[in-house]
Amino acid sequence: MKKYIILIIIALATTQVGCRTDIDKEIVETKEPNTSSIQVSSEDKEIIDRSENLSDFVVELFGVDDAATIIFNDTALVTVVMAYDKELTEDTKELINDLVMEKDAGINQVLISQDEKTFFEVIEVISELMNGSPYDNHVDQISKMIEKSNKKN
Repeated sequence: MKKYIILIIIALATTQVGCRTDIDKEIVETKEPNTSSIQVSSEDKEIIDRSENLSDFVVELFGVDDAATIIFNDTALVTVVMAYDKELTEDTKELINDLVMEKDAGINQVLISQDEKTFFEVIEVISELMNGSPYDNHVDQISKMIEKSNKKN
């Protein structure tokens, strides 16, 4: 009985191997559409890099879930999303302020906001800058965000 089962398994295995199709070997060549790369000016790239670096440092702090930063002249607007049960206290603001000032010598003023709308506005501006939009196109929007944060602080 075992002999027949083993023979059946061997027969099935050989038929499975023998019935393979050559679909795996078929090579399909497709042409990818020409895409132009987006050029970001070196000044804009520097601002984006500095902003992203500062956000990375802030998000490593305990209690901070997410952070977005935009730099305007010598001012950094840092927007944060705190963890579920954490609050943005004065101690946390002071810690963020000290961290930003330490990590970027070009910053003389740090504005910190927990406003969700401002957070997403900063994310949008950074995304547009990364996609090639000139920094000059966003100066008014960034100025308004900074003024709004200055009034709240």
